[in-house]
Amino acid sequence: MAQVIFFGALVWVIVSGSAQILAEGWFARRVPRDSGACRSELVSLRTRLADASLVQSENLGELAAVLAFRKALGGEAGRAWDIRVQELIDGCPAAESTAAYALARLRAAHEAMVRIDAQQVAPARDAHRRSALPVATPQTP
Repeated sequence: MAQVIFFGALVWVIVSGSAQILAEGWFARRVPRDSGACRSELVSLRTRLADASLVQSENLGELAAVLAFRKALGGEAGRAWDIRVQELIDGCPAAESTAAYALARLRAAHEAMVRIDAQQVAPARDAHRRSALPVATPQTP
């Protein structure tokens, strides 16, 4: 009898927890946003991403370059920008939601390029700069 009660309670907890999670995920009430407000927010986020991609990452390590990029996006580690994009993906009409998703992917690509620049391109650029400097010739008396 104790096993029946235990397994009955276990099944009840699993089903009720799953039902709550599914209800919150699929049937959550979302405040619809008009497309004009979504477009203006997208323009603002796109501008901030463009500004962040121009942050100078020379002579910085990979982590410092990525942190500078994220800081330029705003918030702690750029999370404010990410949160705003997620709100657009979830609450905007389909066309603007798709554009917000594409903007999130573009941000990931920019961050990847910042990493590649810091790891590979910046050291190669520095090596080239050092090799292109005129060699000082020793003067003999």
